[in-house]
Amino acid sequence: ATPKPAAMDVTVRQLLEVDRGRPDKVAAAFAELITRWDVAKDKTETAAAIRARSLMTPELAKRTVEPQRNASQALWLELGPLGAFSEPAIGPGVPIDGEEGTDSEDVAYRNFTATWTWRDAEGKHLKADQRKRNIFLVLTRSRGAWSVADYVTEDLPA
Repeated sequence: ATPKPAAMDVTVRQLLEVDRGRPDKVAAAFAELITRWDVAKDKTETAAAIRARSLMTPELAKRTVEPQRNASQALWLELGPLGAFSEPAIGPGVPIDGEEGTDSEDVAYRNFTATWTWRDAEGKHLKADQRKRNIFLVLTRSRGAWSVADYVTEDLPA
């Protein structure tokens, strides 16, 4: 079997090396990281968030653990034999409860939507995922570096 393109690992590494001095850049990188899955390696969708721990506050990183069950189990079973990985597209978000929060010097609120397609191990398009996910992030700044302090994801009605 052809090994998975290094592109996924390279992309993840580049996203983790984001400029921590800019909350917009940290938030966008985090939103992409948590929707970038490698079905062959990731037991659950949470595995992507665990990869993004270095962009989190220590408190959030500690709370981010993989669940016993995969909410996307059926999809994982379908795509696993193909070595599938997701290719996310990040766009403007939908405010949760109509309230986004107001930025201050050390707190920033960002909101995105993510959609994604699935590709096989060679990078060929398999299918578009029908889900659209809203991602709401709260970032805090400590010693000049922005980190994700909390986040909420919600699948939007199609």
